[in-house]
Amino acid sequence: MPWNLLILPLVGGYYIISRYNYFKFKQQRLDRQRLIFDSVIMGVVLISATFIVRVLVEFIAPTAIDWVYQFFPVQVPFIGTTFTSLLLAFLFVEIGNKTFCKDRRKQIEKAIKKVGNELELILSSSFRHSKLLEFTLDTNKFYIGWVKELPIPTVSDYIRIIPVFSGYRDEEKRFVFTTHYLNVYGEYIQEGRIRDIKELETDLILTLDNVVSLSYFDIEMYERFQRPAANGMNGQGNDDENHPEDEDLDIGL
Repeated sequence: MPWNLLILPLVGGYYIISRYNYFKFKQQRLDRQRLIFDSVIMGVVLISATFIVRVLVEFIAPTAIDWVYQFFPVQVPFIGTTFTSLLLAFLFVEIGNKTFCKDRRKQIEKAIKKVGNELELILSSSFRHSKLLEFTLDTNKFYIGWVKELPIPTVSDYIRIIPVFSGYRDEEKRFVFTTHYLNVYGEYIQEGRIRDIKELETDLILTLDNVVSLSYFDIEMYERFQRPAANGMNGQGNDDENHPEDEDLDIGL
């Protein structure tokens, strides 16, 4: 086999690594050298599988290979085998993504669990368990909400959330609540205008570069921390306008 024909299974290996949902979300985090190495390994597996197919075809129909070979414009040994490896790679990816790995969200969750950083892990946890997260921006503005979709590891620099509360941090970095989205969501649901808050399309997109801190937010725990301040230890924290109302609303989640 001419060595230059090996470029075709290598291209096929790279195509599988970069396009097949089971692999691509993990590979997007790896450096270039690791990607090349994995592509070579996948190319070796691919050409080996193609040779097995060739042997089976020759065993079942001994003249089939020679009959197909005569239609190739370039008469080079094993050129049909290497072209077949590239075709198999394409078919494997397209069929696999529509059958075995058609759930992109599930594959993204697996990739985050395996190679995700701390930020991606906490976003994934919020998304899967509907936990509130608090995002503080570099402008001292903060948003509290649910993560609506998982960002692809190392690819997306944006976070899409469903806001619940928003406001700003004062000079002492305490929360000052200005907008209570839950009240509006509840009114729409009680009026029967929507059944799920996702129908409102109130998504908010945050840029990771502007987020300076991120943490879970529990309303009950937050209220417990405010009790000493409400009793006069700091002289603040008793302003109803600056604290979220702990209402029992069915908001569709």
